[in-house]
Amino acid sequence: MAKVKNGRLFKVENKDRKFGANEFYAFTILEDADGNNETPHLFTTAQLEDARIRAEKNPEDLLKKDRFTDWFD
Repeated sequence: MAKVKNGRLFKVENKDRKFGANEFYAFTILEDADGNNETPHLFTTAQLEDARIRAEKNPEDLLKKDRFTDWFD
């Protein structure tokens, strides 16, 4: 099993899949800006694509990673 890290996406199977539901989800654990309140999230491929398109359309709203953060990532 993969080592779960905050903000990393992992493909997980929908184990109790209902008719019409997605076969897989993107799983991640996110925390608030203060580093507290870790919560699990499941996203569909469509939701991730919508978020990517939104980021491309609004580059002024994106935060940049500094070299130190990128080095430890």
